[in-house]
Amino acid sequence: MAEAVAGIIAEAVRQGHRRRGAAGLVLSGGGTPVPVYERLAGLDLPWEAVSVTLADERWVDSDHPASNEALLRRTLLKGPAAAARLIGLRTGAKTAAAGEDAVNRRLSDFPWPADIVILGMGADGHTASLFPRAAALARALAPAAGERAVALVPDPLPPEAPFARITLTLPALLDAARILLLLAGGEKRAVYEAALAGDDIRSMPVRAILMQTAVPVEVHWAP
Repeated sequence: MAEAVAGIIAEAVRQGHRRRGAAGLVLSGGGTPVPVYERLAGLDLPWEAVSVTLADERWVDSDHPASNEALLRRTLLKGPAAAARLIGLRTGAKTAAAGEDAVNRRLSDFPWPADIVILGMGADGHTASLFPRAAALARALAPAAGERAVALVPDPLPPEAPFARITLTLPALLDAARILLLLAGGEKRAVYEAALAGDDIRSMPVRAILMQTAVPVEVHWAP
């Protein structure tokens, strides 16, 4: 799966560069995409024309072990790929809510629409940081005009990452040519099948990605 997805991303970068002189990737954290990023980092691509941002970020310092930005720097943005431009979602603001405006200004520099959006999915059916029951979920699904990122606090806080988040809104995630949802293991496959069996987006926000018809979605699963 990692080899196949890295190849898809690489071709999207090449096509974006040929078509408009730039390419934009929206990437996710977590363990599943790490082998993808490590393969991608070694490919000969026009990295200087590539902008990279994140689907979401934990509100921690950019060198914190839980930082998605730190994960990208360790796994992807090294060697030739270090020439890519990273648009991080963490600012110097004390809270994610206080950093919203600055993050949205940064994201105006990204070459929308994204050529590829890479997403994962949690056992509770969240994707990016669109968590069920979060107070700001409704706003993240239907934001004000121009809002590409909003602050959100999962409820309850995941014990493995108990942090407030900044997440791309649903319209920002859908401002893309293609979305790839990466899943690994039997548990995630069962969650995916449960998501397909219902239509309540608030209980399983990944359905907002799976049920829409504006952007092609590919699901890549490995046992």
